[in-house]
Formats: sequence, structure tokens, C-alpha cells
Amino acid sequence: MKKSDKLKVAIEAAKVGANIALKYFDTDIEIEVKNDNSLVTIADKESEKEIEKYILSRYPKAKFVGEEFGGKINDDEFWIIDPIDGTRSFSRGVPEWCVMISVSKNKKIVLSVVYFPFKDMLYYAEKGIGAFLNKKRIMVSKVNDIRKSYLGFGSIKYFKNIDKLFKVIEQSGGAKSFESTYQSCLIAEGKMDINIDAYGKLWDLAPVKLLIEEAGGKITRFNGGEWSLEGSGAVMTNGILHDEVISILNS
Repeated sequence: MKKSDKLKVAIEAAKVGANIALKYFDTDIEIEVKNDNSLVTIADKESEKEIEKYILSRYPKAKFVGEEFGGKINDDEFWIIDPIDGTRSFSRGVPEWCVMISVSKNKKIVLSVVYFPFKDMLYYAEKGIGAFLNKKRIMVSKVNDIRKSYLGFGSIKYFKNIDKLFKVIEQSGGAKSFESTYQSCLIAEGKMDINIDAYGKLWDLAPVKLLIEEAGGKITRFNGGEWSLEGSGAVMTNGILHDEVISILNS
């Protein structure tokens, strides 16, 4: 795959952010609790600032929507930044965190990067080009029987009706809960088949949306409606199992 200049910048920006975060990882840093009960540290804030700084050095007119410093969602082009996805894990010294960057143009996600520094795993996608892991093209699984599926789920704390999640779990072949973003990436790789996340916000889901779709999968809201820039939560699958999962969740 020949990467566009913007994708190259996004990849380098993600690595810049990761290097900032790594300086603070597994150290005694102050942890703040935000209004939505999520966590933030100086590592999150400095990483987001340095990511923006790097992108602005290449695209001086770039606009941003970041988890820590916000921004305006509009119809034009803007960069979406999650400087440390998995801050709770990060703050406890658990290396299951990543840096996420994507670009929205006319309300469509056109490129995305998900970088796990400890695994040295770089996932990226560009609209109409495909999804990749470390230069290798990836595709979703072909599992067509939910009884053979491998399912992941986000924090059960945010599920309004936990019984519906359990219904899907009961019918699956097996279920585990890692960091939700990693599970989404595993769907794009074909190593998992379903991920159900009741919490994910714009910066959590925009990068994996494009990654999964370019790998042949599907992402919607819990009611089966189209994923959009506003709102939270999503159901992500290999596409083949999607309607069945949505049906169970809404039964």
C-alpha cells in the first residue's frame, strides 16, 4: 500500500505521542478523575499537545477534536486524537494502551492509525485502500456461526441492560474482555469476530470504525443504526454475524 502524505503524518504523530507517554509509563504520576469518571494524567495531556504540534508543523491549518482538549465537530476536515486509549490501564502500569489518530472529512472517517507501542503493532487504514498491520493487509474472519464466534466486550459497568449482553455471550463460542480497542483491532485481523462496547466515544471508535470497515467488517450503534460522529457505544463484527448480534441485543 502506498500511504498518502496525511497517513504518513498520522503515523509519525502517533509515534511522537507514544514516546511522550512512555516517559511517564509505570511511574508515580498524579491521576485526575474527569466528570465522566474516566481518568486523565499529565501523560495524556502532554501527548495530545505534542501530537497536535507535530501535525500543525505539517498542516498549519489543521483542526482538532481531542479527548483531553476537545474541539469542534464540523462538516469540514479535522483530526481526532486519543493520546492514550486505556488510561486506566496506563495509570496502573498495564501495557494494554495505545495512541489513536483519525481524520474526519465531510463527516466520514478517511484515515486512521492505532499504535500499540509495547507490542510494536501499528494498525492503519485509509478509505478505499484497505486495512493493515505493520504493512500487512488484514481482513476480518469468515466465521458465520455465532456458536463458533469469539466475542469481546467493553466494561460491563456501562451496559444499561446487562442481560442482553449475556444473551449474546451465551450464544457465542467464547468471550473475553481485553481493552476494547485491542478487541476491535483483533476483529479487523480476523482473530475475534464480535466486539460490543457500550462506552466508546468519538475518539475511541473513529479509528477502529475505518479499520474494521476497510478489513471487511461492520460497525453500528446498538440499535443497528449507522455509526456517526456524535453519540457513544458501538457493535463491531466481521459483518457476517452483525444482524444476528443486533437482533439478540434488541430482542
